[in-house]
Amino acid sequence: MKICSTCKIEKDISCFTKKTREKDGLNGQCKSCRNVAYLKYYETNKEKIKQVRYKYKKNNPEKVKLSQKQATLKKFDYYKEQKKAWRRNNPEKTRIYFNTYKSKNHGKVLSWMANYRAKKNKTIPIWFEMDLVKKVYEKAKEWGFEVDHIVPINNEIVCGLHCWANLQLLNKSLNSSKKNRYWPDMP
Repeated sequence: MKICSTCKIEKDISCFTKKTREKDGLNGQCKSCRNVAYLKYYETNKEKIKQVRYKYKKNNPEKVKLSQKQATLKKFDYYKEQKKAWRRNNPEKTRIYFNTYKSKNHGKVLSWMANYRAKKNKTIPIWFEMDLVKKVYEKAKEWGFEVDHIVPINNEIVCGLHCWANLQLLNKSLNSSKKNRYWPDMP
């Protein structure tokens, strides 16, 4: 237990941050009092703090990029869920965003689609069952699903075939989350 120098309340040691200069190795203020003090300081010195941060980012772009990447990797799943929730709650804005992206990056989108089609064409076996595959695509459209390759045809490690046995129907969100990273018997 330790008494906070600001609020004068005795609190558990876990409520204090570490400070090696102090005798007991803990800061004199508790975490909540330090947060209040920092917010007051930030409000009075906003421009100074912004200038210091801008200067640091300008002088150390590699360090900033690395730290941002590490922070993103730590919270990758959290960010992914946040984005999904936002897209679910804002379908109209999402649709507008994707449509504007497609129109601004028409060449990129066409290139991605062409690469996908080329890979798909390379993965068609000699014994291709055209009528069965057509039925799968028709049923997907009829039932509101998407056609997915169980073993992806666009992956660095594995390449599945574009045939009836490698197709499955998935709802749009599940197919989007699966992408080309998951397949049965994955190493």
